[in-house]
Amino acid sequence: MNSSENYESLVSLFDKQLEFAQNLQKKIIPSPGSFVSDNYHFYSFLRPFRKVGGDFYDFQFLDNGKISLLIADATGHGIDAAMITSMIKLSYSYTMKDNRINQSPSQILKQIESDISQQMDNTFFTAIALILDPEEDILYFANAGHPDAVLLKSNHKVELLKPNLPMLGLQQFMTTMHYFDMRINFSKGDKLLLFTDGLIDAQNPNGEEFSIERVVSVIKQNADSPINLIGCHIIDACIDFKMDQPPSDDICILGIEVDD
Repeated sequence: MNSSENYESLVSLFDKQLEFAQNLQKKIIPSPGSFVSDNYHFYSFLRPFRKVGGDFYDFQFLDNGKISLLIADATGHGIDAAMITSMIKLSYSYTMKDNRINQSPSQILKQIESDISQQMDNTFFTAIALILDPEEDILYFANAGHPDAVLLKSNHKVELLKPNLPMLGLQQFMTTMHYFDMRINFSKGDKLLLFTDGLIDAQNPNGEEFSIERVVSVIKQNADSPINLIGCHIIDACIDFKMDQPPSDDICILGIEVDD
């Protein structure tokens, strides 16, 4: 086999691996239509930087109308990052079956971190885990080094759900770290936007970043719109801001609105 044929063979093999990874990632990330709730409206947007990426989200319906939601961003891009998201999916699915853990966002993240660290050293990712409780009008969350989530209250006041834990994967270096949940009211008319850093780090031709401040500005300008339109406005604003700059990272946006 000459060098040209060898190169074509390697390219073909890579394309097949990439196609396999792409099909797998499509299967493990739920479609927006699968989120059906009497209490919440849901919006999602996911665009990998390449054919596959490290941005991931999932949700599970729990007892008493509660809902668990997870958004994560694995370091890196492409097949390697997609493999990590597959492991996050598997760990999250099994963790949700354990009633001792699945009611606590921080314990969910701790278990996922532990599962992945046992299989792969030096694997790092950010994540936010949520538990939505419609009966109590409460949202429990744990933010592990992820960009601030934006909570828009029904009175148009904005609150940020900031990190209360470090990036996941650091457990091996911080064995005495305390995992704890945050609690916030989440009631009729409230809206929550979560996203990965590919959104706020997107740059225009001058090297300026889209930033959390611009995201909050778009949300405030469209405060009376339903959650799906707010999400679309954020994407449009980011595209306009970037102008002709090519994408440089995966982008994932999730929105949840309490049904009024």
